Amino acid sequence: MVSGQALPRRDAAGNVTTWFGTCTDIHDQKLASEQLLERESEFTTLADNVAQLSWMARPDGHIYWYNKRWYDYTGTNLAEMEGWGWEKVHHPDHLQVVIDFVSNAWTMGQPWELTFPLRGHDGQYRWFLTRAMPVRDEQGHTIRWLGTNTDVTEMRQLQEQLQNSYADLEAKVTFRNLELEHEVQRLRKQLGEQAG
Repeated sequence: MVSGQALPRRDAAGNVTTWFGTCTDIHDQKLASEQLLERESEFTTLADNVAQLSWMARPDGHIYWYNKRWYDYTGTNLAEMEGWGWEKVHHPDHLQVVIDFVSNAWTMGQPWELTFPLRGHDGQYRWFLTRAMPVRDEQGHTIRWLGTNTDVTEMRQLQEQLQNSYADLEAKVTFRNLELEHEVQRLRKQLGEQAG
């Protein structure tokens, strides 16, 4: 593939007297551009179809990209969410804890995780496990963060049900042990009366 350019040379009256032109082989450049577009398309397809809400942030925590699932869940757009706009979809009872935690986490530059509720476009809150990994340059400096939010609402509900069932079972066992102890004492008393 070749790209051609030509410029006219004019005389004093403005008439074209000659043309100067170049032809540049852009085959490799065109292939590289097509490959880049294909990779971008593949990334977008992957990012928009993973089960998690995903995002990317600058080293200071300024989020500049979210996947489609984030927008579908929250009912927001990048203009609303960019930077620290994500605060708008956090539960107010948990927001300050999250802000304090992530503010410290950004400066530490280490992978982190935290669980908190996020508001969906329907106004309902669901619990998400958020994980963030720093991407580093050759010198070890954080150049961006990659993050995911995984819906763990059902898992939390199952854990709560399991804990309630365990507590219920423990109470039943304790009550049954008391009943058995009373029965043993009654039988001992009865045996004592018969012996005397």
